[in-house]
Amino acid sequence: MAAATESIELVGREAQLGRVDAWIQRLDGTPAALLVAGEAGIGKTAVWAAAVSAARTTGALVLSTRPVEAELPLGYAGLGDLLGELAPTIVGELPEPLARALEAALFLRDDEAGADPSAVARGTLWALRALAARSVVVLAIDDVQWLDPASARALAFSLRRLGSAPVAVAASLRDGHLDPLELATAFEDGLEHIRLEGLTTGALGRLLRLRIDRQLPRRTVVRIAERSAGNPFFALQLAHEPDESRLPATLRDVVDRRLATLPRAAEGATFEAAVMGPARPDAFADGVGLEAALASGVLVEREGRVGFTHPLLAAGAYQRVPAARRRALHRQAAERTAGLEERARHLALATESADPAVAALLDEAAHAADFRGASEFAVELAAHARRLTSPADLEAYVTRTLNEAEFLYRAADEPAARERIDVVLASGVRGVLRARALIHRALHASEPEEAVALCEEAIAERHDDERLAARALSTLAWQRGAWLGDVEAALPEALAAVELAERLDDESTLATVLTGAALICAIAADPRSEELFRRAIEIADRTRGAPGDREPRSAFAHQLWWRGDFAAGQELLDGELERSRRHGDDGALMRLAVFRAELELRRGRWDEVERLVEEALEDARDYWRIAALQVRCLARGRRGDPAALGDAIEISASPFAASDPVIAATAAYATGLVQLAAGDVGGAADQLLCLADLTERLGAYTDVVLAAIPDATLTLLEADRAEDAERLTVRLETRAAKGDHPWAAAAAALCRGSVLAAAADLDAALAPLADSRRAFESMGARWELARSLLAEGRTLRRAGARNEAAALLEQAAAVFGELGADPWRKRALDELKRARPRPRRDDSLTAAESRVASLVAAGRTNREVASELFTTVATVEAHLTRIYRKLGLRSRTELARAVADGDVELDG
Repeated sequence: MAAATESIELVGREAQLGRVDAWIQRLDGTPAALLVAGEAGIGKTAVWAAAVSAARTTGALVLSTRPVEAELPLGYAGLGDLLGELAPTIVGELPEPLARALEAALFLRDDEAGADPSAVARGTLWALRALAARSVVVLAIDDVQWLDPASARALAFSLRRLGSAPVAVAASLRDGHLDPLELATAFEDGLEHIRLEGLTTGALGRLLRLRIDRQLPRRTVVRIAERSAGNPFFALQLAHEPDESRLPATLRDVVDRRLATLPRAAEGATFEAAVMGPARPDAFADGVGLEAALASGVLVEREGRVGFTHPLLAAGAYQRVPAARRRALHRQAAERTAGLEERARHLALATESADPAVAALLDEAAHAADFRGASEFAVELAAHARRLTSPADLEAYVTRTLNEAEFLYRAADEPAARERIDVVLASGVRGVLRARALIHRALHASEPEEAVALCEEAIAERHDDERLAARALSTLAWQRGAWLGDVEAALPEALAAVELAERLDDESTLATVLTGAALICAIAADPRSEELFRRAIEIADRTRGAPGDREPRSAFAHQLWWRGDFAAGQELLDGELERSRRHGDDGALMRLAVFRAELELRRGRWDEVERLVEEALEDARDYWRIAALQVRCLARGRRGDPAALGDAIEISASPFAASDPVIAATAAYATGLVQLAAGDVGGAADQLLCLADLTERLGAYTDVVLAAIPDATLTLLEADRAEDAERLTVRLETRAAKGDHPWAAAAAALCRGSVLAAAADLDAALAPLADSRRAFESMGARWELARSLLAEGRTLRRAGARNEAAALLEQAAAVFGELGADPWRKRALDELKRARPRPRRDDSLTAAESRVASLVAAGRTNREVASELFTTVATVEAHLTRIYRKLGLRSRTELARAVADGDVELDG
């Protein structure tokens, strides 16, 4: 393996080059990353270039990009550098949806469907894996902090999912910036992080002797070393100053002075390079000036492109270009640029005042960037379009402000988007534009009354956009019915939205309003819900919804499992999972991980909840991170795991908790479950009631709130708050009486039986408790089943039916044990001790049985027990049969647990 070759820029970096060589040795098929970090001018690029050169000697496929700050806004510029030449040949190996998205992002094709950023990211992953199947791939990225956000997002997604694919990264990073690729997370122990510090005085002296054509006195070298703190770039610029008394004080001063002393002939090309960014030599208008700038050492040609020798010089040169000259150069660059988006950006930077033609071009370019999935670049272009539109042209100005708001929402900058919407609403515009703005504002309102009022105002606006009218009516129905809780008024609105959409030639809108109507019908227990869902699913399978639209298959799955039909909900989610994988829709896959975790929470597969939430959290941001944490928080809370409190704190501190009462109350509910497990019944009751009581505040019997009522009711009874428990029980019974909700009926029976038992009406309590137990067992709701078994067992014990009670309490302890809810298992075992009659003397274990039980409880196998006691395996098995019968246990696991908990004492 060739060592990294030392150059004059690498004087004094022997130790770092040794680490580079060690890293090169690891490029044998194992994912690895190298990150060279340090301040500006410290020599990061030189060490990075040495690593890249050495990587090439190994036969690895090196894909390189050297982004600059001027290119930061451009969408997928870095990804285009890395994959551009290879993409036409590699896309044939990708699934069709991913190939389309990647080609659209890299300008290799026009696609009517556009490029979803998640599909581009997954396409990038497929492309890297395909390339890595042929040889080791090294992604070489200098100044990774300037990588455009769209490229960084796609690459970060891919690097986290490489698995064992032989893909490596070599990157440099300037101090003061975050690593946009999150290499430490992607590669963990496979990351070699080299931080460069200043050179020693001796090394700096060697560097200056090699680079300066005159002899410097040692005192000057020492002073330069002190002033530059060993920074090579800073030191070299200082060394060009012949008058030691005039040495500049800061690196910025150095850059300014370096540029100020350029030959006049080099000025024009230097300014061109500052405006254009790295470009081919023939893109420069001043060929003579280009030669002068290259000779001066300010510009350099690398791999066919001319750029600055150092990023600090590029930034300083751009600032030095006079404003009028800068605008003229941007206009010249626009004339030489073929791409719509880059041409539009240059024209924007060349234009000071309102210009309808440039604004229209920017508008087109912003939509093109958004179409490619480059949301951040679309935001910048849209902002320029708005800036260059006269407010006097109200319709155009408001339209472009709305467009900017939509791009901001997609770029996850919700505060800025809301500010733009408020500008529109304050403008006095009427008709379709005001209606669009009102709907946007309603979707992000903090109170249901505000959201409904905004939707009503939007619908009252007169316009002829029937598509918007249908969506507005559907949004109003959802806000009124699901959030405000006025289901009776929302239902006809939702159905009217369907009628309106059915008249349109727009299947995407029809699928959206069908889904909304189905959800409102489900809340209202209207039997039309299922048919509406099935129609929406059929349409959604052949069309593509707008961003933010609810996916009907997932929405229907929720309704099914909330009612207790877990199998049907699972089938729908599996279908959507397969569809999302086929289309490479990573955003949908992340959301589906959250939804699948919700389902597993409801049916009591809590280890799977933990796994799915971890999967979701790899990509979940903002709202979806909080949604994932809520599911895990509830599972941990029901287990009595204090780790739930950490999740609850993050949920409560999020902005979503401030605007959504269900989110805030869910955190309180999980906290209450942990308090209950710790024995604080009074405090737990108050916390659990926060969520359960929202059925009254919201009005709609939302199932996430219904699910909290049994826990709250049973805890309130323990806290001697029978009136509150009765109030919650009636709410469940009201929902169950509407029909088509087996889970609500079973939960209402559990609560009613528990209320009767608390009132000492034991005979009347047993029937509903038995009904709830059988129903929950039939549907597979393990947590509710265990609670029902415990409640019924306790009631039977109090009624004197000890044997029947013991049988149910044994089952309760077993189910709680399977759930990992150890505090609840202990409760069940405590009740079991009270229920089970004291064993007769002849039921006690013999000495031989006690010895066998002790060894089995300690983890010995039957064969090991037989060997230790000098008997046969068959004898050990016979002993175990009698031991289980006498102790009322069913397995060696239960025996070990009973011994560990002190419920069974053994001799020997």
